[in-house]
Amino acid sequence: MSRRAPLPRLAFRRLAPLLLLLGLTAPAAGSGLSSEEGYGLLRRLASGSPEERRAAAQALAAARDSSLVPGLVDTYFFLPRGQRADALAALVALTGERPGERYHDWVELVGRRRDLAPKPGYLAFKAELLARIDPRFKAILYDGAPARVRPEEIVFGGVPVEGIPALDRPAHIPASAASYLSDAERVFGVSVKGETRAYPLRILDWHEMVNDVVGGEPVTLSYCTLCGSGVLYATRGADGSERTFGTSGLLYRSNKLMVDRQTRTLWSNLTGEAVLGPLADAGPHGFARLPVLPVVVTSWREWRTRHPATTVLALDSAMERRWGFRYLPGAAEQRRAGVAFPVWLRSGALDPKAEIYAVRLGERAKAYPVERALQERVINDTLGGEPLVVVADPGSGAVRAYRRGDRTFRPGPAATELADAAGRRWTVGEEALAPASPDPEIPPLPRLPGHTSFWLGWYALFPQSELYGGPPR
Repeated sequence: MSRRAPLPRLAFRRLAPLLLLLGLTAPAAGSGLSSEEGYGLLRRLASGSPEERRAAAQALAAARDSSLVPGLVDTYFFLPRGQRADALAALVALTGERPGERYHDWVELVGRRRDLAPKPGYLAFKAELLARIDPRFKAILYDGAPARVRPEEIVFGGVPVEGIPALDRPAHIPASAASYLSDAERVFGVSVKGETRAYPLRILDWHEMVNDVVGGEPVTLSYCTLCGSGVLYATRGADGSERTFGTSGLLYRSNKLMVDRQTRTLWSNLTGEAVLGPLADAGPHGFARLPVLPVVVTSWREWRTRHPATTVLALDSAMERRWGFRYLPGAAEQRRAGVAFPVWLRSGALDPKAEIYAVRLGERAKAYPVERALQERVINDTLGGEPLVVVADPGSGAVRAYRRGDRTFRPGPAATELADAAGRRWTVGEEALAPASPDPEIPPLPRLPGHTSFWLGWYALFPQSELYGGPPR
C-alpha cells in the first residue's frame, strides 16, 4: 500500500494566515486538537466554500490527530462526490493508507484499525450529522451512551428512524383463508406454548420487524434482509414489562440494529444484545440480552400440513398502498438489488451469501451450511461438549436443532420422523423431538433456538464460531 507523509511544519505555518482569515485556530503541527477544535474543523470541511474546505482539510492533515479519522469518515459520507478530494487527502495523511475512494472503503479501514479510537464528543458529532436526515437520531446517539460495540462502526442504513415500518400486532387469518400464498412460498414458522403462526417472507421482506403476541407471550421477529437472519426474541422483561422494537435506520457490520421504543437502546438483530444506550450498560447485573426462541424458515405447504390450525399474516392492502410496497414474492429483493454496506471482517470459508444454520449454546456458536445439512438430513454433533442433532428437510428447506442427550439419530421413514440407534421412531416437532409412541421413561428432547443467516453476516459478528465441515477454530 502507498503512504503519504503528513504536511511538514513549514507548510502548516504558511497555511496559518488563511486559517485565521477563515476563523480557524491553527494548532502546532503534530499536536492533538481539542474536541471543539477538531470537530469544528470537520464541520468546516462540509462548507460550501472550496477555499474553506481545503483549509480545513489541510489543517486536519497538519494536526496529525488520528482520533479525528472516525468523524472525518462520517463527514466524508455527507460530502458530494465532487467535493471529496480535500477530505480524501486528509484521510490519507492521517491514516497513511489509501484503501480507495469509496465511503465503504474507509468504514472498513476504521473497522480493522482499532488504534483509530475517536476523540471525546464523537457520538454527539455523529448524531449531529445524522440529524440532517432525522432529528430523532440525537435521542439514540449521544455522548456518554454505554456501548458494547465500537460506535465508529455504526453506519447509516439508508432510512430514517422507523423508516421501515414494523408490524405491530398485525391481523392474522386461518390457513384455510390464505389463498394469496402458494405452496412453495417461504414463511417463518413460529410456535409458542402450542400456538402456531406463519409470517410470509413476501411481507417480512418489506417490514423486517414484527411485534406480536403468540401463545400469550410478547415476541419480536427481527429480520435483517442484508444478512439473511430472521431471529425470534421473547420480549417480556423479568419485571413483567414488554418491549417493542423498530428499525433504527442504523447498521453495524451490515447487521440491522433494532431500537426499543421504551429506552431508545440499540440492539443487534443477530445477537439480541443491547449494544448502545441505557440497557447496554454492563453494570452489576450485566447488559441486557433478549432470550432467543426457535423459528424455522420453511415452505407454506410444509408448515400448514404440520400445523393445520396455524394462523398466518393477513394481507394489509392499505399499508401496502401507504408505503408503496408490493406484497409479491421477490418484489422487495428486486427493489434493493445491489444494495450493500461495509463489512471488514470476512471469511473465505464459504461464499458470503451462503446460507448457514446458526446454533448458540452459552458462549459457543456453530454454523451449519444449509446446503450440506439438506444433503445429510441428520447431523449428530456436539457444541461446547453438549450433544445436539441438526435435522434438515430437503423437501421444504426447513432446518431444526435439538439436544440429543446420549442418543444418535438417523433419518426416519417420513420427513417428520427420525430413528434412534435402537430403531425407536421420534417425531420432529416444534417444541421438542419426542418419541412417536409416548413413553414416560423416555422424555422428549428440547428444541434449540437456531436460525438461518448469510455467512457474511454471521461471521462478521461471530468470527470465533465453529463451522461444521470446516477447519477447527
